[in-house]
Amino acid sequence: MRQLIGLLVIVVVAVGITLLAQSNDAKVLVFAGQYRVDMSLNFVIIALLVGFALLYLALRALSASSQLPSRLKAYLKNRKQEALLKANTRGLISLITGDEHGAEKALKQAVGTGIESDLSYMIRAMSAIQADRLDEAEQVLAHEKAINGEHNQALLVLKCQVALAKGQHATVLNIIEGMDPMVSRLPQVVKLRLLALVGLQRWQEALDQYRVCVQLPALGQGEKLDCMAQIYQGLCEQAHGDAQKMSEVLSAAKPAELAHVAVLRAMASGLLRCGLHDAARTMLQTALDQEYKPELLPVYHEVAVLQAREALPFVEKLVAAHPNELRLLELAADVCEQEQLWGKAIARFEAVYNQLPSAHVAGRLERLYQAANQGERAKQWRDKMNMHLQKPRQPA
Repeated sequence: MRQLIGLLVIVVVAVGITLLAQSNDAKVLVFAGQYRVDMSLNFVIIALLVGFALLYLALRALSASSQLPSRLKAYLKNRKQEALLKANTRGLISLITGDEHGAEKALKQAVGTGIESDLSYMIRAMSAIQADRLDEAEQVLAHEKAINGEHNQALLVLKCQVALAKGQHATVLNIIEGMDPMVSRLPQVVKLRLLALVGLQRWQEALDQYRVCVQLPALGQGEKLDCMAQIYQGLCEQAHGDAQKMSEVLSAAKPAELAHVAVLRAMASGLLRCGLHDAARTMLQTALDQEYKPELLPVYHEVAVLQAREALPFVEKLVAAHPNELRLLELAADVCEQEQLWGKAIARFEAVYNQLPSAHVAGRLERLYQAANQGERAKQWRDKMNMHLQKPRQPA
């Protein structure tokens, strides 16, 4: 509708101008020396309008021609930028999919544009690290355009990863110490520093760094467990059987750290080596009381037998809570035997035998009945033990 109204307005204006022009008899005289030019006013007006239009177009053309080189240069640069973006995108896809050949080809394409950035080299280096081609990754990161790029801190992180994978832990620490303080607080950098300290066996510093990583957080669950196990194993070995040092390690340990089986095993072994049986028993009983973990029973078994009298009430409590746990029943039987509670020990071992008959349990029962002066019953269990031993072994 609007287009139709606009067309009607144009037609009306054109008709009006035509009627005015027909009724306009004015003329324009131009004298040039002895020459005289007669022109109608209508022609002069049209000539001026056309001349103005031509002059305007000529000036625009001149201006456009002067900007042509810069526009052409910008056009070519945009094409190169698009080619670089495509090359970097291919490199990133190759990194995700593990296509090592594709990542190398993408870097060559980026270099071919002539405007490659440090991002191209970092993508290629990450792909090489992923493929465990550490020397090649190191060469890529050492390229001049990678070093002089805009993302120098990210480049240093990749260098740390290469050095860590090569076992150059001191190099990792040197690189991190040279970073900007704000960058050194980033989760990935904090994690790299922790792994370097663990590699250098600087256990106390590693423990402090681990706690920083947990607060960020910068570690996955598997990495946390692995680091904790190594750190506490290292701290216990570093104590060298010194009771005072082991006591300091135990007192400095946080409850959240003592909730993990690997840490408890390392700590219990260290405490037992130092003769701190009470501390080991209290630590393990606290952990089992908070959350029953069957994986802790082997190490607690050793502690409970050494301190049978003190451990007996807690063992009885555990058996009451988990009456069908075979390892727990055998632990309770050993504790009772240590305390010469023959009746309870026999009852526990018989419960184990009823669920899982074996020569080992039958032999223990024979010994217990002999200790209880019940020779006839001891003979019956000796016969059962011999029966188990005489059975042909079956393949697993």
